[in-house]
Amino acid sequence: MRFTFASLSLALLIGCTASGDGPAADASNTDDEDTAGEDLDFPDIEHSPIDGVQVIGQDLTLSARVNDQTGVLLVKLYFRRQTAQNFSAQGMILTDPETGLYQGTIPGDEMGSAGMHYYLEAVDTQGNVGTLPEGAPADYYKFDLVEADQ
Repeated sequence: MRFTFASLSLALLIGCTASGDGPAADASNTDDEDTAGEDLDFPDIEHSPIDGVQVIGQDLTLSARVNDQTGVLLVKLYFRRQTAQNFSAQGMILTDPETGLYQGTIPGDEMGSAGMHYYLEAVDTQGNVGTLPEGAPADYYKFDLVEADQ
């Protein structure tokens, strides 16, 4: 997963400020706090990528477990048709607070003909951002689509 400090507007929204000194992007910093007690950890996202082909025009619901020591502010599902350049975003809903299970749906009318690309993003209450896969949006999951009768 990658992490960055969220935009200034998000930082103001949640009442914190970024120091400008972000942690190095390696696993050794993911469980540390700096000397001032600032949370530098990004949310942990667990998701099993879509396996196999899906049906054109049918809604597709995805699940992910998202947890963070300071709390999760929001989780988003980004998706696009294989032939599109820009991702659309859909908020994911917390369905099981005990386990941190979130669900989001790619609407059927977005499920075009060739295939789909998607990734997940989570923001904690301190503005730390995690994505899955790690290099998103440059890296993403993908799956193919077929007609219903195939």
